[in-house]
Amino acid sequence: MTVIQATILGALQGVTEFLPISSSGHLVLAQKMMHVPGSSLSFDVFLHFGTLLAVLFAFRRDISTLLTKPRDRLLRLLLVSTLPTVAIGLVFERTIELVFHSGATLGIEFVITGLLLLYVEAAVVPGRLQARDISYRRAFWIGMAQGAAILPALSRSGLTLCASLGAGVERQEAVRYSFLLSVPIILGATVLELKNFGPFAWSASLPLLCGMIASALTGYAAIRYLLRFIKARSLRPFGYYVIALGLLVIADQWLTHRFF
Repeated sequence: MTVIQATILGALQGVTEFLPISSSGHLVLAQKMMHVPGSSLSFDVFLHFGTLLAVLFAFRRDISTLLTKPRDRLLRLLLVSTLPTVAIGLVFERTIELVFHSGATLGIEFVITGLLLLYVEAAVVPGRLQARDISYRRAFWIGMAQGAAILPALSRSGLTLCASLGAGVERQEAVRYSFLLSVPIILGATVLELKNFGPFAWSASLPLLCGMIASALTGYAAIRYLLRFIKARSLRPFGYYVIALGLLVIADQWLTHRFF
């Protein structure tokens, strides 16, 4: 993989990890379009580490507060939301790996993500709850939504946003909860990948570092953008975008076969 390809993929990972349009789906699609083989384990770890740095920096005060108050109710809610995601990932790990490599369901999953975003904007009455005020049952279902997003083009941030808004959480608080919820998931995925590292993987090459830096910088920018965007505007543009993208992917899968 070249430095330019790694930088493009890193930037794409950073932007799409936090916008409700699916980072993994875009990476699979970009690799197909750029004719880049499936990314290596070390490259995946570096990209995830970059986005982890972005969210840790953006929410450093919130995370510091949670770490110094281990009995905080918000921390317990985040734990409840994390558990179903972990369980789903462990049970379906092998199946998900096969789906990722094939990209067979990519178009359908993009469309589902878009329809969910449009449905929430059309049907859900704006809530006023702070994240710490939701019930543990609702926190569990937000975690189930995040677990469903283990499929490549189901957006993690999109599904957790939809579930949080459906639970009556205020819009900016829903974004904040979604991003804080990403910390244990990204951290856990990174640690799991690190355990398979060989000694050679630590001698990071220039493409790996470029991908990591790009994902960190664009990830931070995406977080700040979405926090401002959702305060006054709806998620519909993201919904229309991923539906259109999904239909294009389906058309290629069924008709042209240029990338799939």
